[in-house]
Amino acid sequence: MQADLHLTLVLPGLLWPHQDIIVPVVPLPALDKLRRWGQFSAKTSSRSQLFRQYLWQGSWVQQVCGQYNLDSSGDSLIATPISQIAGMHQLQYIDGKSLSLSIEEASAFCSVLNKWLQAENWQFHPVKANLWLLTSSQRMAFSVPSILDLGGSINSEVKPTGTDAPLILQRQTELQMLLYQHPINQQRSARGLPTINSLWFEPDSAGTADNKIPLYTNSSWAVNTHELPANYAALADTVFGKDKNKIVLFNDVLCTAVNQGDVYLYTQILQQWEQDWWQPLLNALQNKQLRQLNIHCENGLLQIRKPWLNFFRHKAKPFNGLSL
Repeated sequence: MQADLHLTLVLPGLLWPHQDIIVPVVPLPALDKLRRWGQFSAKTSSRSQLFRQYLWQGSWVQQVCGQYNLDSSGDSLIATPISQIAGMHQLQYIDGKSLSLSIEEASAFCSVLNKWLQAENWQFHPVKANLWLLTSSQRMAFSVPSILDLGGSINSEVKPTGTDAPLILQRQTELQMLLYQHPINQQRSARGLPTINSLWFEPDSAGTADNKIPLYTNSSWAVNTHELPANYAALADTVFGKDKNKIVLFNDVLCTAVNQGDVYLYTQILQQWEQDWWQPLLNALQNKQLRQLNIHCENGLLQIRKPWLNFFRHKAKPFNGLSL
């Protein structure tokens, strides 16, 4: 890689939010050195804000409709398939890649829903296996939190508001009944997979990403991106010798562990990153292959540059999942 490269590593879910579950101490010496040498600016943002900042520019609906040649002349909503599990005081849900939903299954689900709602002119499009688009000739005015900000649970306070909120709630209830014992879900259940028993509807969302900066991610929310490299070595092979001075890597794999409160998976991912990313990134800074590294999560931004590397700084406490 060229020495003037600025790499921004965006990691939603990097910090552990569950105060009742203690994160065990795991050895992450390279990450601790990066934290020691960096300058952290605390600025809290929601997860959806982080996604919008890096993954798309302008209307998400317009971007998707253009990419998949869909008609956007009517109204369009984002529809996320989820698997709900009833809890004591709230509903837990599974979404995203944790559903292990194939594009073929998503297409089959959408076909069922389209037939059922044909008279209402509701049309579902599986733009991604785990993220769908709903188009309708009817304009629907309502507001609701993004699925990205729910953190894996839905309580009684999280519900649509606005003129058409009753219609959205009605459709969600009807679709739950339709999907409950559908043969596709019975087949998934027989294979030990979560059933798709509900949908989360939300209005279009505007992003502010800089399209001039190459984006590497496997997030379903991203539009027009490069494949996320498995590790730093694969990234170096991809961008070495290319005319790029800024790139963004967006990895949302920690979101699943955080949403589900799975501290074992959380620490397992961090330990793997120590080998695949933290140590190689530290080496790249030391060897002047990388000029600046930014680590961005919902709690703020950690900036590390070669001139800041100072061995006389106070030693940082081991990473405990609570702060950078």
